[in-house]
Amino acid sequence: MNRRDFLSFPLTAPAVWQLPARAAEATLKITRVDAHVLRIAGRSDIVCCRIETAEGVHGWGEGTTPPNVTPVVAQIQSLSKQLIGQSAWDIERLWRKMYILEENSLGGTLYAAISAIDIALYDIVGKKLGVPVYKLLGGKIHDQLRIYTSYRWGNIPRTAAAYAKRTKELIAEGATAGKFDPFGPYPGPDRQLSTKTLNEVREMIRGIREGGPDFDICVEAHGKFNIATAGRIVKMLEPFDPFFLEEPVPPEDVDAMAALQRSTNIPIATGEGIQGHFGYRELLEKQCARIFQPDAARAGGITAMKQIAAMADASYVTIAPHNPNGPVCTAASMHLAASIPNFVMMEEGNTRTAEYKDIFAGGWKESRSHWVTPEGPGLGVDISPAFLREHEVTRQGRG
Repeated sequence: MNRRDFLSFPLTAPAVWQLPARAAEATLKITRVDAHVLRIAGRSDIVCCRIETAEGVHGWGEGTTPPNVTPVVAQIQSLSKQLIGQSAWDIERLWRKMYILEENSLGGTLYAAISAIDIALYDIVGKKLGVPVYKLLGGKIHDQLRIYTSYRWGNIPRTAAAYAKRTKELIAEGATAGKFDPFGPYPGPDRQLSTKTLNEVREMIRGIREGGPDFDICVEAHGKFNIATAGRIVKMLEPFDPFFLEEPVPPEDVDAMAALQRSTNIPIATGEGIQGHFGYRELLEKQCARIFQPDAARAGGITAMKQIAAMADASYVTIAPHNPNGPVCTAASMHLAASIPNFVMMEEGNTRTAEYKDIFAGGWKESRSHWVTPEGPGLGVDISPAFLREHEVTRQGRG
């Protein structure tokens, strides 16, 4: 066929290709969206979302981001207007729709609400197909999910001996890693740490290392310090080989964090307060951290978490999900972690988990070292009407 014949060749294909309709799709139309504030594991700020479909399949999500309880509930109710009548199959399209239509209110409450809805949609689709959510994400890479305990040291003395003893107790309970903030409360407007406190913390860290030579030490700093103090902290920590140092400088100061990361082999960790995958681009470009800690209940749900993990993996950055939240977020984080290659460990979060046994299908498997992803359909969790009656703080209305 010469060029003239090719140009005159009739096009028989349609201008827009139509995908074949799925008969089952119409049955997953969203009919109801409810927000619930629950009292679980000693907390009364767990914000969950329940989405119902015309077929009767429902899903649970979580958007806990304290202290923003009422604003997140209001945002879920606002977003519900965009969801009623839509198909729960279309998770990515609905994520974009919610984000674009509400972008003028971008912030923590919007992303928390999107997170709750997004997680609930994955739960619905998994239940509809009869498979766990991790199979919707490409399947399981990790059979076990390593956790670090967010232990509370209580009132033990700030000495090497006391911290060595406590670390041995944690190891006896099965823990292989733990995180704590040894620096105390707000340091003052100058963001400086006194030499006295720095020396005291050195002894505490020395005790942890002596109590657990193979124990992975995760140090929290809550973004409290300036770069001069953070530099002193880094030099103090280096002999004890911590697993990571979390946000030694304010996370919004990306250049300072990048300079600090270049100065040390200690992995800097950040990300718990960053919403959406868009917020991670500059962090990767400037190589300011080696571990990202996105929160499934704040970052935009499973959809955003999967995108963050893929972006990080392209730069050989690992993922340690932030998880101080409720059981639905825990389940979502587990499915996400199981399915990504660059998962390294995740936060244990709540240790008062007695109520979890009533939420996780097959009960809650207590462990201080590893978790196993639920194998039930969807997230493998459900909140029964009886549980709601006992633990709901207040019913927050219908979308």
